[in-house]
Amino acid sequence: NVNGMPTLLCSATIGANARPESTNSVQSRGFRKTGTTSSSSQSTKSPTLQQKSKETTTLQNGTFGVIELAPLSGFAVQRDLICDISPMISQIKRLEPYLQASNVSTRNTEGKLQLIEFLQHPEELKKFELLSNCIMCGACEGICPIYAGGEAFIGPAALVNAARFIYDSRDNATEHRLDLIDSSDGISACQSVRACSRQCPRGIDIGEEIWQLTTLVNERKNS
Repeated sequence: NVNGMPTLLCSATIGANARPESTNSVQSRGFRKTGTTSSSSQSTKSPTLQQKSKETTTLQNGTFGVIELAPLSGFAVQRDLICDISPMISQIKRLEPYLQASNVSTRNTEGKLQLIEFLQHPEELKKFELLSNCIMCGACEGICPIYAGGEAFIGPAALVNAARFIYDSRDNATEHRLDLIDSSDGISACQSVRACSRQCPRGIDIGEEIWQLTTLVNERKNS
């Protein structure tokens, strides 16, 4: 976490995350700052472009700014900032995140593995291409109040990886995949807070994708 928000350290910048020290914070020498700053006295007013420019320059010069680093929420800490993400990986594997095409043998008559080409139109690829960019960083899980709160929930990362294959026209296991996510700790455990969409470093609207999965599951029940 960077300043309490799940963030990739490899893409985080000081300018984007540094923040001024609180007026009433205690310094390392034991003195507590008092009084008000110009920004606090004008809190009701929007900062001008000149003020924003001054703040940016100050941060770049390193004269003030605080960045708090902490382990990713929702995961057991192994050491320092290192977390155990194996539960998330296990949940992703539980939903079988690999292409399943029926009536296709991947081995020839001699038992040797043979390559198979699956053709697909660009329009079909667009349905899941962005979802395939998921890097399983866990940011969506760390900010999810359900998953990070310790409740029984398979997690947004697992559901996104399931959606990636549900929308893949080459895959023939759609009904099976919908069965897997239609569980008490699956799609029904999501409360549609959509916090997961805010911090995705790949730009995936995870909350919307989960909502679409919920619609598919409900439509199947009502059909």
